[in-house]
Amino acid sequence: MTDDVQQKAYADQITALVQGFVQVWTKFEAMLHDELARRQDRLEGTQPESEPHAYTNYGLFYRVSSSMRGKDNVTMGELSSALSVPLSTGTRMVDWLVSSGYAQRLPDVEDRRVVRVALTDSGRELHRTIESYTSERVQQILFCLTPEEQATLFALIRKVVAALKGIA
Repeated sequence: MTDDVQQKAYADQITALVQGFVQVWTKFEAMLHDELARRQDRLEGTQPESEPHAYTNYGLFYRVSSSMRGKDNVTMGELSSALSVPLSTGTRMVDWLVSSGYAQRLPDVEDRRVVRVALTDSGRELHRTIESYTSERVQQILFCLTPEEQATLFALIRKVVAALKGIA
C-alpha cells in the first residue's frame, strides 16, 4: 500500500472511532437521564409516571462538579479555568447550577470582590449518583475483556489522556 492509501485508511479509522464514541455517548446520556430520574423518584418516594422530569444536562453538571470535586469551594476564576471556558460562560453554568439547587454562591472572607461556588448537598449527591451509575455501566462494558486486556486498555487510555493534557 502507498503512504497516501495508508494515511486515508488511518484517517477513516479515526473518523469511525470518533463517530462511534459520539453515538455511544449520546445513548449513554439518554440512559443516564432515565436512570437518574428513576433513582431520584425512589429517593423522593414518587412514581415515575407522576410528573415528567425537566431535562437536566447531566454531562454539563458532571463536568462542572468534577472540576469542583475535593474542594470545599472554588472561585469563579478557578472554575472557569478548570473548565477551559471564559468567565462569562462559567458564570452562566453556575447560574444554572444555583437555580437548579445543585450549587450555591458564597462570599470570600478575605476579598469581597471574589465569588466562590460550592456544591450543595443535593449537588454532591447527584455527583455521587452519576459516578456510581457510570462506574456500573463501565464495569458492564469491560466485562467482555479479560483482566489483561482491561489492564492494557487502562494503560493506553492513561497515555492518550496524558497526550491530550499536553496538547491543551
